[in-house]
Amino acid sequence: MTIGEKIYKLRTEKNLSQGELSELLEVSRQSVSKWENGAATPDLDKIIKLSEIFGITIDELVKSEEVFSPPEEKAREIIIKKESSFPPRKIIGTVLLSLSLIVTVVLLAAGGGIVGLVLSSPLILCGIICFIFKKNIGLWCAWATFFAIDMYLRVATGISSAVILNFQTLLFMIRGGDFIRLLLAFAQLAAIASLVFITIFRFMKIPLESKKLPIIFWGIYGAMKILLAVFSLSHLYKQIMNYVLSTMNTVFYALCHSLYVWIYTGFFIVAVVLTVRYFYTKKRKTI
Repeated sequence: MTIGEKIYKLRTEKNLSQGELSELLEVSRQSVSKWENGAATPDLDKIIKLSEIFGITIDELVKSEEVFSPPEEKAREIIIKKESSFPPRKIIGTVLLSLSLIVTVVLLAAGGGIVGLVLSSPLILCGIICFIFKKNIGLWCAWATFFAIDMYLRVATGISSAVILNFQTLLFMIRGGDFIRLLLAFAQLAAIASLVFITIFRFMKIPLESKKLPIIFWGIYGAMKILLAVFSLSHLYKQIMNYVLSTMNTVFYALCHSLYVWIYTGFFIVAVVLTVRYFYTKKRKTI
C-alpha cells in the first residue's frame, strides 16, 4: 500500500474531507489530492504532522506494506465517531432552538408580538449554525448574534455604525447631545471590527493561491455600492420615499435597506478575508 493510499484510508476513517485535512496541515486541498493520487509525495514536515493527526508512527505511514491497519485504540475511536450520529454541537443546537421557541411563545402569550421573535432570533440563528457547521461554531454564532442585534438597532432605532463614518451626522449628534445613540454606534463599530479581525486571524493561514476569488468578491461589493448610490439618486427612489413617508411604513423600508447593507457588507468582509489569505499565501511562498 502506497503512502497516498494510506493517507486516503486514514483520512476517510477519520471522517475528514480533503479540505479539512488540508486546513490541519496548512496546505492546499489540491496538494492532498495529489498525494492520494500518487502524483506527489508530502514533505518530511507534513509526514510528521500526518502521523500526529492519524495517531500512528512515521514508519507505519511511509513503510510500504500489503496490509495496513491503524492501532486498536484508534480504530475503536473511529468506530465510535461513526456511530455517533448526534454529536454535542447538534445537542446544543437543539437546546438553543427549543429555548428560542419557548421565549417566542411566552412573549407572544404576554402580548409581546414581534418582540418575541426579535429577542429569540440570536438563539434561532445559533441553533441553525450548530446543525450546519462543524468548525468555528463560536465565531459564526458571534456573527449571527451581532447580525440580529445590529438589524434590530437599525430598524427600531435607526442606529448603525455608519453614523460615525459620516462627519455631518456625527457632528449633528454631538451638538444635539445624543450621546447614548452615539455610544451604541461606536459599540457596533467596535464589535464588527473585532469580528472581522478574528475572522481574518482564523482563516488567513488557509492557503489561497488564486486571486480570482478576491477579485470576484471585490467586484460584487463595488457593483452593489454603485447600484445603491445610483438608485438613491433616481426618480424611482424619490417616489418610494414619498410613498413610505405618506404611509408611515418606515419599518419595512428600514428592514429592506438594512438587509441590503448587510449583504454588500458581507461581500466586503469576505473580500477582505480572501485578500489577506492570498497575500499571506504568497508571502509564505517567498520565504
